[in-house]
Amino acid sequence: MLTLTRAVGEKILIGDDIVIEVRAVLDANHVRIAIDAPRQVPVHRAEHFAAVSEANREAAEAALSNADDSLLQEIRSEQEGKTHNIESVGN
Repeated sequence: MLTLTRAVGEKILIGDDIVIEVRAVLDANHVRIAIDAPRQVPVHRAEHFAAVSEANREAAEAALSNADDSLLQEIRSEQEGKTHNIESVGN
């Protein structure tokens, strides 16, 4: 990881098309930055990205669980139908 010291108004260039500018020092723990990047480059705050990723993972697990439950019900219904058919044939 590269750590740099910048003053308000100074910029950092990443590649040819990403610019990060220090806009303000708000207090000892906060700075305001501006990021200029091409539209196709995703820019996310790490804490929001982690929260969204976790919510997506939970939603995918819930959907998979619901799909598994539906599949099990379908299999049970098919098995019950076969059992009923076998009993009918035997009578």
